[in-house]
Amino acid sequence: MKHTLSRRQFLKGAVWAAASPLWAGTRVQAALRPGMAKTADKIDHIIVIFQENRSFDHYFGNYKHPRQAVVANLLDKDGQIDARWTGWQKNPAGIPYTSLPLPATLPGFFGARLPNAPFPLGSYIPASANVPWDPGHRFFRMAAEMNNGQMDRFVALAMNHKAHLSQRALDRLSAERLAFDLGRPSGPVLGFYDRQDIPFYHRLADEFVLFDHFFQAATGGSTANALYLVAARSCQNPRAPQDARSPYDPRATGKEHAFFDLPYDHKGVLINDLPPVQGPTGTDRKALRLSPPPQAQSYATIAERLNEAHVSWAWYNENWNLVKDWALKTAFGPGDGSAVIDSGQLYVAHHNPFQYYPRWPQYVEDGHMRGVEDFLEDAASGRLPQVAFVKATAAHDEHPAGCAPQRGMDWVRQLLVAVGKSPAWDRTAVFITYDEGGGFWDHVSPPQLDAYGLGTRIPAFLISPYARKGHVDHHMADTSSILKWIETRFRLAPLTRRDAHAYDLGEAFDFEQRPRDPGPLLA
Repeated sequence: MKHTLSRRQFLKGAVWAAASPLWAGTRVQAALRPGMAKTADKIDHIIVIFQENRSFDHYFGNYKHPRQAVVANLLDKDGQIDARWTGWQKNPAGIPYTSLPLPATLPGFFGARLPNAPFPLGSYIPASANVPWDPGHRFFRMAAEMNNGQMDRFVALAMNHKAHLSQRALDRLSAERLAFDLGRPSGPVLGFYDRQDIPFYHRLADEFVLFDHFFQAATGGSTANALYLVAARSCQNPRAPQDARSPYDPRATGKEHAFFDLPYDHKGVLINDLPPVQGPTGTDRKALRLSPPPQAQSYATIAERLNEAHVSWAWYNENWNLVKDWALKTAFGPGDGSAVIDSGQLYVAHHNPFQYYPRWPQYVEDGHMRGVEDFLEDAASGRLPQVAFVKATAAHDEHPAGCAPQRGMDWVRQLLVAVGKSPAWDRTAVFITYDEGGGFWDHVSPPQLDAYGLGTRIPAFLISPYARKGHVDHHMADTSSILKWIETRFRLAPLTRRDAHAYDLGEAFDFEQRPRDPGPLLA
């Protein structure tokens, strides 16, 4: 019997109830769990390497731990891709695909026929190559892909469909027809890379700590998740025009199904990408006019907490030294403003969350914004700040359509080698993770903490002389867990309820062991 969903049922995964956003911050200092006080004299430097758009199963779906540690991935007890994932992906009517729909635009798939199941992607899109292909992953689309935790619509909604419908036609569509018009299926989102494709990342998991229940903080794309990394919340725009806000009930949306793309939710909270108005930024004047005003972001970020505690910090961005001359200009200020960056290969403004806040000019003037070449020099000379964030451009950030996985992996390895050779190695903890899953499938249903997340599971590592050797940490964590660790280490007050209640990543450390040699990084 055909199962028919109502439109409300279909869109339930794409719009959550108006729950408390868990943004009510508290000035109470972060409480230390038993034994965590030992971190005070063991870790002096925390480094966060923040890459782009890869899900956990996309990179570790068939990862086999050399010491047989359990990993929540796609393998069964015999080390094979579990048969239960065959036929898992369904079209919008709930009917399983008999074989994966494959894109005619990607040469590697010409003539291919694949069953409806996860498959090794490297044979079709090598990890050393890049292709002009970027799965859909905006806020409401990712929620619809996750389909209320069933995780079975990633193929169906992988790409955009350019249908234009009137409000009248939209009102008359069935749920299934609406979904068919919203998305164009693409089977490669089920593909995974294996050890031979991304060997350095798999070796890191062998030797250090892999988190296998680490989720992106917010459903959707880059900007909101970058903001959660530093503020445990997204930006707001009380004056966002109504036609830039997704309705609370998506059925009220007009033609082009714009609720998948509008930048704000019905409350004026930023849920999709917009460039910052403070420089250096992009050239899209229409998008800049919609951007959240810095003066509306009156709440604290981790920068304020660190400054208050006299903890040194820096955001190291690749190519910063090429664009910093525009850092104290604004897109709508006098002269040429700051709308100068028209290539994501040079600098991606919406990946730097600090640009959205009113204290941005002070961050720049105080030297908190630096280039990656400065990071390498600071590591070599032992001058790393106590907290460092490191961000690649599109050329090295692993974002599909901009960077092949191996290029980003090799760039990360360069950073880790520098840390391993640094005189600060014995006192350092490096976290590597991703902003979001990028529309690639993951089989683990994310916990829903509030109206904004969690989103897809993403890869995450701890690299440190005190990291447990070859450990897989199964605790539920998310991007705000990194804030929680920083707050725990330096006794800082949390920023929102999100980071206040997040897992602090502490079980990944063993402070009783002798500091480990950085040899695995340097081999």
